[in-house]
Amino acid sequence: MEIKARVPGMIVDVKVNEGDHVEVKDVLMVMEAMKMEQPIPCPVSGEVVELRVEKGDRVRSGDVLAVVE
Repeated sequence: MEIKARVPGMIVDVKVNEGDHVEVKDVLMVMEAMKMEQPIPCPVSGEVVELRVEKGDRVRSGDVLAVVE
């Protein structure tokens, strides 16, 4: 499953690494949007197979942040 940005912003922290097992609601990363930090929770349980962003990256709405299978 692709985890996408819902709003434009900047990634301020990445909490997981590729290969990590995650559960529903685990925080994958933290994004700053409109001067507020917003956690990005995982909607499914599985393994992080790809991270497409790192700390400091700017993202647009709809950008894929990570892939969890």
